[in-house]
Amino acid sequence: MPSSRNKFTLQPYPREGDTLLSAHGLFPKQDLPLTDKEVLVAVEIAFKRTITDKKGSLRRVNSSPKELVDLCIKHLKLRSCPILSPFFYSSCEVDEIFDLDAIPHEMQRQRMKIGVFYQYLAIELMRISSNAKNSNIEAVFDGSREGDLVADLKTPKYSSGLRLYASVKKSSDTVGGQDIPGVILRLENIAKSEINVTRPYICVFGYATPPNGKVKEYKESRHIKLNNQGLPYSPNCESWEPGFLFPYITGRPATDIYKLSMSLVSKYLPFYTLKNRKECSLLLKERFKKLNLLNEERKIDKIKFMKFIATN
Repeated sequence: MPSSRNKFTLQPYPREGDTLLSAHGLFPKQDLPLTDKEVLVAVEIAFKRTITDKKGSLRRVNSSPKELVDLCIKHLKLRSCPILSPFFYSSCEVDEIFDLDAIPHEMQRQRMKIGVFYQYLAIELMRISSNAKNSNIEAVFDGSREGDLVADLKTPKYSSGLRLYASVKKSSDTVGGQDIPGVILRLENIAKSEINVTRPYICVFGYATPPNGKVKEYKESRHIKLNNQGLPYSPNCESWEPGFLFPYITGRPATDIYKLSMSLVSKYLPFYTLKNRKECSLLLKERFKKLNLLNEERKIDKIKFMKFIATN
Protein backbone atom coordinates (compact mmCIF):
# COMPACT_ATOMS: atom_id res chain seq x y z
CA MET A 1 0.00 0.00 0.00
CA PRO A 2 1.63 3.35 -1.00
CA SER A 3 2.52 5.74 1.78
CA SER A 4 1.33 9.33 2.00
CA ARG A 5 3.85 12.00 1.21
CA ASN A 6 2.35 14.16 3.96
CA LYS A 7 2.49 11.27 6.46
CA PHE A 8 -1.15 11.53 7.52
CA THR A 9 -2.25 8.83 9.95
CA LEU A 10 -4.01 6.04 8.11
CA GLN A 11 -7.61 6.07 9.34
CA PRO A 12 -8.83 2.60 10.42
CA TYR A 13 -11.97 2.25 8.29
CA PRO A 14 -12.11 -0.74 5.90
CA ARG A 15 -10.39 -0.34 2.53
CA GLU A 16 -11.21 -1.84 -0.85
CA GLY A 17 -8.94 -4.87 -1.14
CA ASP A 18 -5.27 -3.87 -1.09
CA THR A 19 -5.99 -0.28 -2.12
CA LEU A 20 -6.38 2.85 -0.05
CA LEU A 21 -9.89 3.44 -1.38
CA SER A 22 -12.52 3.05 1.33
CA ALA A 23 -14.58 -0.12 1.00
CA HIS A 24 -17.51 0.19 -1.39
CA GLY A 25 -19.80 -1.45 1.14
CA LEU A 26 -19.47 1.54 3.47
CA PHE A 27 -21.50 3.71 1.10
CA PRO A 28 -24.81 2.24 -0.10
CA LYS A 29 -27.09 4.47 -2.15
CA GLN A 30 -29.81 6.34 -0.30
CA ASP A 31 -32.85 4.10 0.07
CA LEU A 32 -35.65 5.29 -0.26
CA PRO A 33 -34.70 7.81 -2.98
CA LEU A 34 -35.71 11.43 -2.44
CA THR A 35 -38.81 12.59 -4.28
CA ASP A 36 -38.80 15.35 -6.91
CA LYS A 37 -40.40 17.64 -4.35
CA GLU A 38 -37.69 16.95 -1.77
CA VAL A 39 -34.92 17.53 -4.31
CA LEU A 40 -36.55 20.79 -5.45
CA VAL A 41 -36.75 22.03 -1.85
CA ALA A 42 -32.99 21.54 -1.54
CA VAL A 43 -32.36 23.13 -4.95
CA GLU A 44 -34.40 26.21 -4.07
CA ILE A 45 -32.64 26.70 -0.73
CA ALA A 46 -29.26 26.29 -2.43
CA PHE A 47 -30.11 28.89 -5.08
CA LYS A 48 -31.34 31.34 -2.43
CA ARG A 49 -28.13 30.93 -0.47
CA THR A 50 -26.12 31.46 -3.65
CA ILE A 51 -27.63 34.87 -4.46
CA THR A 52 -27.61 36.29 -0.92
CA ASP A 53 -24.78 37.55 1.25
CA LYS A 54 -23.93 36.48 4.79
CA LYS A 55 -26.54 38.90 6.15
CA GLY A 56 -29.24 37.37 3.99
CA SER A 57 -29.50 40.33 1.63
CA LEU A 58 -29.71 39.87 -2.14
CA ARG A 59 -26.41 40.47 -3.92
CA ARG A 60 -26.47 43.39 -6.34
CA VAL A 61 -26.68 42.33 -10.00
CA ASN A 62 -26.36 44.53 -13.11
CA SER A 63 -29.65 44.04 -14.93
CA SER A 64 -30.69 47.22 -16.79
CA PRO A 65 -29.53 47.84 -20.39
CA LYS A 66 -27.44 50.85 -19.28
CA GLU A 67 -25.73 48.86 -16.52
CA LEU A 68 -25.02 46.00 -18.87
CA VAL A 69 -23.51 48.31 -21.50
CA ASP A 70 -21.41 50.08 -18.85
CA LEU A 71 -20.14 46.69 -17.73
CA CYS A 72 -19.42 45.69 -21.33
CA ILE A 73 -17.36 48.84 -21.95
CA LYS A 74 -15.46 48.26 -18.72
CA HIS A 75 -14.81 44.64 -19.62
CA LEU A 76 -13.60 45.55 -23.12
CA LYS A 77 -11.30 48.17 -21.64
CA LEU A 78 -9.81 46.05 -18.86
CA ARG A 79 -9.77 42.55 -20.33
CA SER A 80 -9.00 43.00 -24.03
CA CYS A 81 -5.65 42.21 -25.62
CA PRO A 82 -4.21 45.32 -27.38
CA ILE A 83 -3.07 43.18 -30.33
CA LEU A 84 -5.69 40.49 -30.84
CA SER A 85 -8.85 42.28 -29.69
CA PRO A 86 -8.61 45.35 -31.99
CA PHE A 87 -8.11 43.06 -34.98
CA PHE A 88 -10.99 40.81 -33.96
CA TYR A 89 -13.56 43.50 -33.16
CA SER A 90 -12.65 45.58 -36.23
CA SER A 91 -13.55 42.51 -38.29
CA CYS A 92 -17.04 42.37 -36.77
CA GLU A 93 -20.17 44.37 -37.29
CA VAL A 94 -20.61 46.77 -34.39
CA ASP A 95 -24.06 45.31 -33.72
CA GLU A 96 -22.42 41.93 -32.97
CA ILE A 97 -19.98 43.10 -30.31
CA PHE A 98 -22.39 43.07 -27.38
CA ASP A 99 -23.31 39.46 -28.14
CA LEU A 100 -19.66 38.50 -28.54
CA ASP A 101 -18.44 40.11 -25.32
CA ALA A 102 -21.22 40.75 -22.83
CA ILE A 103 -23.14 37.49 -23.17
CA PRO A 104 -20.07 35.23 -22.66
CA HIS A 105 -18.98 37.51 -19.80
CA GLU A 106 -22.33 37.06 -18.08
CA MET A 107 -22.09 33.32 -18.67
CA GLN A 108 -18.73 33.34 -16.88
CA ARG A 109 -20.25 35.21 -13.92
CA GLN A 110 -23.06 32.66 -13.77
CA ARG A 111 -20.55 29.80 -13.92
CA MET A 112 -18.90 31.20 -10.81
CA LYS A 113 -22.26 31.40 -9.05
CA ILE A 114 -23.22 27.89 -10.08
CA GLY A 115 -20.00 26.65 -8.49
CA VAL A 116 -21.17 28.13 -5.18
CA PHE A 117 -24.65 26.70 -5.80
CA TYR A 118 -23.26 23.16 -6.05
CA GLN A 119 -21.58 23.57 -2.66
CA TYR A 120 -24.86 24.57 -1.04
CA LEU A 121 -26.80 21.95 -3.02
CA ALA A 122 -24.71 19.12 -1.57
CA ILE A 123 -25.31 20.44 1.94
CA GLU A 124 -29.06 20.90 1.50
CA LEU A 125 -29.57 17.53 -0.20
CA MET A 126 -27.70 15.88 2.66
CA ARG A 127 -29.85 17.68 5.22
CA ILE A 128 -33.06 16.47 3.60
CA SER A 129 -31.65 12.97 3.15
CA SER A 130 -30.69 12.83 6.83
CA ASN A 131 -34.40 12.95 7.67
CA ALA A 132 -35.30 10.15 5.27
CA LYS A 133 -36.06 6.62 6.38
CA ASN A 134 -33.00 4.33 6.46
CA SER A 135 -30.66 7.26 5.75
CA ASN A 136 -26.95 6.69 6.31
CA ILE A 137 -26.48 10.42 6.89
CA GLU A 138 -26.81 11.19 10.58
CA ALA A 139 -26.05 14.92 10.71
CA VAL A 140 -24.82 17.65 8.36
CA PHE A 141 -23.12 20.98 9.08
CA ASP A 142 -21.78 23.86 7.04
CA GLY A 143 -18.01 23.57 6.91
CA SER A 144 -15.49 26.25 7.74
CA ARG A 145 -12.46 27.49 5.82
CA GLU A 146 -11.51 24.87 3.20
CA GLY A 147 -14.26 22.43 4.06
CA ASP A 148 -17.67 23.11 2.53
CA LEU A 149 -19.51 20.57 4.61
CA VAL A 150 -19.07 18.24 7.56
CA ALA A 151 -21.27 15.19 8.06
CA ASP A 152 -21.53 12.16 10.30
CA LEU A 153 -22.17 9.01 8.30
CA LYS A 154 -23.48 5.59 9.25
CA THR A 155 -21.44 2.85 7.63
CA PRO A 156 -22.76 -0.71 7.23
CA LYS A 157 -20.51 -3.37 8.77
CA TYR A 158 -18.37 -0.67 10.40
CA SER A 159 -20.08 0.27 13.60
CA SER A 160 -18.23 3.47 14.51
CA GLY A 161 -19.30 5.34 11.38
CA LEU A 162 -17.29 8.09 9.69
CA ARG A 163 -16.90 11.84 9.97
CA LEU A 164 -16.90 13.33 6.47
CA TYR A 165 -15.03 16.55 5.62
CA ALA A 166 -15.85 17.51 2.06
CA SER A 167 -14.84 20.29 -0.29
CA VAL A 168 -17.40 20.44 -3.11
CA LYS A 169 -16.24 21.75 -6.48
CA LYS A 170 -18.12 22.37 -9.70
CA SER A 171 -15.63 20.31 -11.70
CA SER A 172 -12.42 18.34 -11.33
CA ASP A 173 -10.34 21.13 -12.88
CA THR A 174 -11.52 23.77 -10.39
CA VAL A 175 -8.42 23.10 -8.27
CA GLY A 176 -5.19 23.12 -10.26
CA GLY A 177 -2.37 20.62 -9.83
CA GLN A 178 -0.17 22.89 -7.76
CA ASP A 179 -3.07 23.79 -5.45
CA ILE A 180 -4.18 20.23 -4.70
CA PRO A 181 -1.58 19.38 -1.98
CA GLY A 182 -2.32 22.60 -0.11
CA VAL A 183 -6.08 22.14 -0.29
CA ILE A 184 -5.85 18.54 0.91
CA LEU A 185 -3.47 19.54 3.69
CA ARG A 186 -5.82 22.26 4.91
CA LEU A 187 -8.85 19.99 4.62
CA GLU A 188 -7.26 17.18 6.58
CA ASN A 189 -5.87 19.55 9.18
CA ILE A 190 -9.44 20.65 9.86
CA ALA A 191 -10.33 17.01 10.44
CA LYS A 192 -7.36 16.40 12.72
CA SER A 193 -8.00 19.55 14.75
CA GLU A 194 -11.52 18.48 15.78
CA ILE A 195 -11.82 17.47 19.42
CA ASN A 196 -14.24 15.01 21.01
CA VAL A 197 -14.71 13.12 17.73
CA THR A 198 -15.21 9.41 18.40
CA ARG A 199 -15.08 8.14 14.81
CA PRO A 200 -12.47 8.07 12.03
CA TYR A 201 -12.58 10.77 9.39
CA ILE A 202 -12.56 10.70 5.62
CA CYS A 203 -11.78 13.75 3.47
CA VAL A 204 -13.41 14.19 0.09
CA PHE A 205 -13.27 16.33 -3.02
CA GLY A 206 -16.81 16.23 -4.35
CA TYR A 207 -17.18 17.00 -8.07
CA ALA A 208 -20.67 18.08 -9.10
CA THR A 209 -20.22 17.85 -12.87
CA PRO A 210 -18.90 14.85 -14.82
CA PRO A 211 -15.20 14.81 -15.77
CA ASN A 212 -14.69 14.42 -19.52
CA GLY A 213 -18.41 14.80 -20.12
CA LYS A 214 -19.50 11.40 -18.80
CA VAL A 215 -21.22 10.33 -15.59
CA LYS A 216 -19.56 7.07 -14.58
CA GLU A 217 -21.11 4.11 -12.79
CA TYR A 218 -21.47 4.22 -9.00
CA LYS A 219 -18.39 2.23 -8.00
CA GLU A 220 -16.28 3.76 -10.76
CA SER A 221 -16.93 7.31 -9.52
CA ARG A 222 -14.60 7.23 -6.50
CA HIS A 223 -10.82 7.30 -6.51
CA ILE A 224 -7.81 8.36 -4.48
CA LYS A 225 -6.14 11.60 -5.56
CA LEU A 226 -2.56 10.79 -6.69
CA ASN A 227 0.42 13.00 -7.42
CA ASN A 228 2.65 12.80 -10.51
CA GLN A 229 4.63 9.94 -8.92
CA GLY A 230 1.47 7.88 -8.45
CA LEU A 231 1.46 8.35 -4.67
CA PRO A 232 -1.58 9.58 -2.71
CA TYR A 233 -1.55 13.13 -1.43
CA SER A 234 -3.24 11.59 1.59
CA PRO A 235 -4.43 8.01 2.22
CA ASN A 236 -7.62 9.43 3.71
CA CYS A 237 -8.70 11.77 0.91
CA GLU A 238 -10.87 10.63 -1.99
CA SER A 239 -12.47 12.20 -5.03
CA TRP A 240 -16.20 11.60 -5.47
CA GLU A 241 -17.63 12.23 -8.92
CA PRO A 242 -21.35 12.92 -9.57
CA GLY A 243 -21.99 9.29 -10.51
CA PHE A 244 -21.39 8.48 -6.85
CA LEU A 245 -22.03 11.76 -5.03
CA PHE A 246 -25.68 12.32 -5.95
CA PRO A 247 -26.90 8.69 -5.81
CA TYR A 248 -25.22 8.25 -2.43
CA ILE A 249 -26.89 11.35 -1.00
CA THR A 250 -30.29 11.14 -2.70
CA GLY A 251 -30.73 7.70 -4.28
CA ARG A 252 -31.23 9.53 -7.59
CA PRO A 253 -28.90 9.65 -10.62
CA ALA A 254 -26.97 12.84 -11.24
CA THR A 255 -29.03 13.58 -14.36
CA ASP A 256 -32.19 13.81 -12.21
CA ILE A 257 -30.53 16.42 -10.01
CA TYR A 258 -29.37 18.41 -13.04
CA LYS A 259 -32.83 18.31 -14.64
CA LEU A 260 -34.65 19.45 -11.51
CA SER A 261 -32.07 22.18 -10.80
CA MET A 262 -32.32 23.46 -14.37
CA SER A 263 -36.04 24.10 -13.89
CA LEU A 264 -35.24 26.91 -11.42
CA VAL A 265 -32.29 28.57 -13.16
CA SER A 266 -34.36 31.30 -14.82
CA LYS A 267 -35.78 32.30 -11.44
CA TYR A 268 -32.45 32.67 -9.66
CA LEU A 269 -29.72 33.05 -12.32
CA PRO A 270 -31.43 34.85 -15.23
CA PHE A 271 -29.43 36.00 -18.26
CA TYR A 272 -30.18 39.72 -18.52
CA THR A 273 -27.86 40.11 -21.51
CA LEU A 274 -30.07 37.77 -23.52
CA LYS A 275 -33.25 39.50 -22.39
CA ASN A 276 -31.92 42.97 -23.31
CA ARG A 277 -29.54 42.15 -26.15
CA LYS A 278 -31.20 44.26 -28.87
CA GLU A 279 -31.46 47.41 -26.79
CA CYS A 280 -27.97 46.88 -25.40
CA SER A 281 -26.48 46.51 -28.88
CA LEU A 282 -27.93 49.87 -29.90
CA LEU A 283 -26.74 51.54 -26.71
CA LEU A 284 -23.27 50.07 -27.11
CA LYS A 285 -23.01 51.41 -30.65
CA GLU A 286 -23.86 54.89 -29.36
CA ARG A 287 -21.22 54.57 -26.67
CA PHE A 288 -18.62 53.61 -29.28
CA LYS A 289 -19.53 56.76 -31.23
CA LYS A 290 -19.13 58.94 -28.15
CA LEU A 291 -15.79 57.31 -27.39
CA ASN A 292 -14.69 57.98 -30.99
CA LEU A 293 -13.85 54.33 -31.61
CA LEU A 294 -15.55 54.01 -35.01
CA ASN A 295 -14.06 54.62 -38.46
CA GLU A 296 -15.71 56.05 -41.56
CA GLU A 297 -17.30 52.66 -42.31
CA ARG A 298 -18.94 52.78 -38.86
CA LYS A 299 -16.89 49.83 -37.68
CA ILE A 300 -14.34 49.59 -34.88
CA ASP A 301 -11.13 51.37 -35.80
CA LYS A 302 -8.18 49.12 -34.92
CA ILE A 303 -5.78 51.87 -33.88
CA LYS A 304 -8.35 53.83 -31.90
CA PHE A 305 -9.48 50.68 -30.09
CA MET A 306 -5.87 49.70 -29.32
CA LYS A 307 -5.30 53.15 -27.79
CA PHE A 308 -8.56 52.82 -25.85
CA ILE A 309 -7.27 49.60 -24.33
CA ALA A 310 -3.69 50.65 -23.71
CA THR A 311 -4.03 54.27 -22.56
CA ASN A 312 -6.08 56.10 -19.96
